[in-house]
Amino acid sequence: MIGRRRENLTAWAFLLPGLIPLVAFLYWPLGHAFGLSFFQWNLLGEPRFVGTLQYERLLTSDTFRQSLYVTAVYTVGVSVVAYGLSLGTAVLLNRGLRIVRWVRTVSLLPAIIPMVVAGVIWKFIYEPTGGPLNQVLGVFGIDGPAWLQNPQLALPAVMVVSVWKDFGIYMLVLLGGLQQIPREIEEAAAIDGASDWQRFWRVKFPMLGAANLFVLVLLIFNAFKVFDQVWVMTEGGPGNATLTIITFLYTRLLTDVGFAAAGTTVLFLLVLIPLSLQILARRKATA
Repeated sequence: MIGRRRENLTAWAFLLPGLIPLVAFLYWPLGHAFGLSFFQWNLLGEPRFVGTLQYERLLTSDTFRQSLYVTAVYTVGVSVVAYGLSLGTAVLLNRGLRIVRWVRTVSLLPAIIPMVVAGVIWKFIYEPTGGPLNQVLGVFGIDGPAWLQNPQLALPAVMVVSVWKDFGIYMLVLLGGLQQIPREIEEAAAIDGASDWQRFWRVKFPMLGAANLFVLVLLIFNAFKVFDQVWVMTEGGPGNATLTIITFLYTRLLTDVGFAAAGTTVLFLLVLIPLSLQILARRKATA
């Protein structure tokens, strides 16, 4: 009994250095935000308890529904494009090409740039007059549009920045997963007459389960919390065309903390549900 208690104390001693910042910077803020969501407060006066009124206001807000739609489109678009490019590049690099190191270095360079800086760089690139992109298009006789001022083009323009910024990280994770697959398995499939496509789809891809899950979790998490590049490049405009959930809540934070806290709680649940489903599906597949 004493030995078991000592083992438990030792285990907690090793866990505490990691648990303390986790509780301090994740669980406590989430719990505090959930508590604030039942109050109305503008940071100046005393908080006033309003029950579930903030959630009712949130769920009946046309602007919030617009931000949900924009975030959903952004999440799907960035996830599909970034994953497809990352996986395709990882497959090519896994073939042992000589340019592997060069491509890995170039792909990872954007990842070390702060997102705010990336937003500023791309805002300059998208400038309708004098921007490098429209100058290149002008060489071919194409009159470049005002990318960030066009409601149809602004969101795709922001999505390009996100894919460019993080694509190298996802590619590196998938490349690592591919390199962990034993060559004997692929050689056996080749001997059985499987084509390159069949070897990839029926042998390699199923064995990328852990890497795929990690990349998908990162993609969804990063997409739902997108803010920096949106605020720097468009501030949610034009006409709410790039108004993501975080951007919308940020604009309401100073006027009503409780409303923003209710939105944060809803956002947490929206992120938690798909991630939980992915993890459960992965566990069932490996059971």
